[in-house]
Amino acid sequence: MTDTIEIDRLHKRYGRRIALHELDLRVRPGTVFGLIGPNGAGKTTALRTLVDIIRPSSGAVRVLGEDPRRGGPALRRRIGYVPGELHLEGRASGHRMLSFYARVSGERDSTATLRTAHELADRLGVDLSRPVRTLSKGNKQKVGLIQAFMHRPELLILDEPTSGLDPLVQREFLQLVREAKHAGQTVLLSSHVLSEIQQTADEVAVLANGRVVADGDVASLRLGSIRRVRAEVATA
Repeated sequence: MTDTIEIDRLHKRYGRRIALHELDLRVRPGTVFGLIGPNGAGKTTALRTLVDIIRPSSGAVRVLGEDPRRGGPALRRRIGYVPGELHLEGRASGHRMLSFYARVSGERDSTATLRTAHELADRLGVDLSRPVRTLSKGNKQKVGLIQAFMHRPELLILDEPTSGLDPLVQREFLQLVREAKHAGQTVLLSSHVLSEIQQTADEVAVLANGRVVADGDVASLRLGSIRRVRAEVATA
């Protein structure tokens, strides 16, 4: 079975700064894959490459069997994406904005997609009648999650998705991820919160300075016990 995401020797350079060092990664269909690491580790750069927001300096990427640079709108309709920095502004209400997204998603009946959006809004506790510019950071994040999940895409790419959410809503989000997996969807979840990864992910990769420093299933990596130890050895 073809992997949902295939990343081979992905390298990204910004001038003298190297954001990704020949990154290799595989995400199997129907699994939840956790990408964890501190700020600046390269998580967002890797995820933006998957949706063709940025392009690699070298290396190869395939998403749902296609090169993101050539997949175009047809490929993007198969993906639900929440960016790490979500900016929602304008006079339009949450309902109107999601209605637009429902029409352009194209893979399902837009009425059914919008019905799903309102069900998600009830679960997450956000008022879609208000203009999005008046919403708090947490409520804007909820709208971002709704637009990613509502058309039931084959692949969900979620970059720090619980930013600004209160603990009860975070719990509901984790339940949405479990339901997506149960429905056969694939989820790539980026986070620096260990508990989110431990509760949802089947496999995980730990990034540091643009490199994978550890990967495998959550149980074998024992994420909760990772520590930094500094040792000094005196020699005669």
